[in-house]
Amino acid sequence: MRLILAVVLCLTWPASAQMPGMNPGPDPRLPVPAAHPPWHAVALIEAEGAGLCTGAMVAPAIVLTAAHCVKDKPGTALLPPPQIRVSIGGAEARGVALRVGAGFDPVREAPWASDWAMVSLNAPIGAGRVLALLRETPPAGSILALPGFQQDERGALLVDPACRYLGLRRVEGEGVMLAHDCAGTTGSSGGPLLLRGADGAFAIIGVQSKGILGRAGGLAVPALVIPSP
Repeated sequence: MRLILAVVLCLTWPASAQMPGMNPGPDPRLPVPAAHPPWHAVALIEAEGAGLCTGAMVAPAIVLTAAHCVKDKPGTALLPPPQIRVSIGGAEARGVALRVGAGFDPVREAPWASDWAMVSLNAPIGAGRVLALLRETPPAGSILALPGFQQDERGALLVDPACRYLGLRRVEGEGVMLAHDCAGTTGSSGGPLLLRGADGAFAIIGVQSKGILGRAGGLAVPALVIPSP
């Protein structure tokens, strides 16, 4: 059975509607200093005319985000890379090349497991701010963190610091996705799901893609299916 999700977390919603990716009760998200690790690797993605999303630096001049974050305003095609602006640590850069998941259709935003994009930039603004892609799956229940630049607190980097990995889920016709119960609403799309290793270092376990309408949680593209930058 297919999950019913708020499919695009980089768009706005009516004020009276339920917020995608958020419970109606207490908000677990906290503001964090964007200059401190690992949050210093989290970037703001601006697709000209199409809205704001989140990304993470995976190389000094490559940012990882969701493919649906780099669509044009009509939603029918991917943007030319120069129309993608990335900001991090007070620096900005523009895209020069774009790579997305195999077979990703911007109109349908599918298959879901291909909803990832790597944007190569015209400057190495991520130097010293790179996060690794995790190639393993942890035990269900492992603690994650989801950071994002979100619609309800513009300009602030908010993090759900203690949500959970719920395992991998095969969605009919869409591929294998990572399930989680992290809180993150509009703008968190493309944000990295972070897992802290035994050595204390954080790595990307998934890329935020779908949020559940009216409650925390959603689906992310597993990092293990995303190629190395």
